[in-house]
Amino acid sequence: MNINTHIHTPYSFSAYESIGEIVTAAKRESVDVLGINDYNTIEGHGHFAEECSKNAIYPLFNIEFASVIESDKTENLHWNDPSCAGIMHLCGKALDFPVAFNSDSRNLIGTVWKITQDRIWKIITKLNEYFKSVNIEYTLDYNALRSLYAKHAITDWHIIRAIYWDFMSKWGDSNQLVQNFKTILKTDAFISDHNNAVVMQRLIRSKLLDPGSPGFVEEYYNNSVRYYEAKMLILSTGGIPCYTLFLDSRQPLTDKEQYIDQLINELLLMDIRAVEFIPERVDPLLLKKYAFRFYEKGFIVTFGTEHNQLERQSLVPGTSNGSALDDDLLQIGYDGACIYAAHQEMHRQKCPGFIDDMGKRMIHPARIRDFIRIGDDVIKRTLHHDDQHEIKWYEPTYS
Repeated sequence: MNINTHIHTPYSFSAYESIGEIVTAAKRESVDVLGINDYNTIEGHGHFAEECSKNAIYPLFNIEFASVIESDKTENLHWNDPSCAGIMHLCGKALDFPVAFNSDSRNLIGTVWKITQDRIWKIITKLNEYFKSVNIEYTLDYNALRSLYAKHAITDWHIIRAIYWDFMSKWGDSNQLVQNFKTILKTDAFISDHNNAVVMQRLIRSKLLDPGSPGFVEEYYNNSVRYYEAKMLILSTGGIPCYTLFLDSRQPLTDKEQYIDQLINELLLMDIRAVEFIPERVDPLLLKKYAFRFYEKGFIVTFGTEHNQLERQSLVPGTSNGSALDDDLLQIGYDGACIYAAHQEMHRQKCPGFIDDMGKRMIHPARIRDFIRIGDDVIKRTLHHDDQHEIKWYEPTYS
């Protein structure tokens, strides 16, 4: 089976225009389990469930936060964000569907949304002042941008996408279009590529939004959701906290990720019992080393593609050298997906899942294969459109 437990949608940012387009593409690639994993929102979950049902794909319901651990920020220690000390990208896997937020969770989601959008307003203001200063008759409008290019919250990439396509639409004359791009980007290196949307949008980012550029506004990590707040929100919505491993082969390993057993111990002390890899970033040998080690230690291990960039790449996870995951990694990933599926199913039946609402493991290691079989059955029923019977489960063995 092809499993992808981590994709972003237009509700955060995606290479695709709609959730339907993503799920249809996944079906074409024979993806059997697909996990929605947007930043700071679950607004896409309902649409995602509908599209997966139509395409006989098993849906996993997830969320992601860029959370901050203040002590590690102070000590300049890096988790899975090499550029920002103290930031931990934390996912919530296998959330209840539909989710019932308590008041604290609703307030937290609202606060995070406001923080991110306040920054976007500042970027828009700076860019509009810049366009005016270079005599370009173009204005970014927050509400129009959100309506045309975004679903939930506007991100940097939405602004970049809007600038590119608005310019392409506004100035149909090629000479005027190229001249205006030259004016705002202060370069003519792109001239032969101005119809290449990916190349141009990356150039727009580097010239208009990156540090030192006219529209740069620093990320508000000082106001990020605290790690414990993100974790408690995940637990309160039925989810399983999951750490995403960076392991980018183009950069040195981070402080926290370079020593695998130390990382495992720290995560266990934090009651984080699941990890996820984005394999296309990772050297294949390093991927196997880390994935096997976490699996041996009883972690849920899964693989995803993110798709929160511009290119439409394969929705089947593969390694940094372009090769497919081998059979051992595929089995590890499927076991992880089955645990998430079983957890979702047990919660749907109002029964205990893999962990309790404080993050403590509920399924004894000796019974994990039974729990995996539950998830396997749930997934296969979905693939065959067989939802006529409920799966029954024994009382969990506490550990």
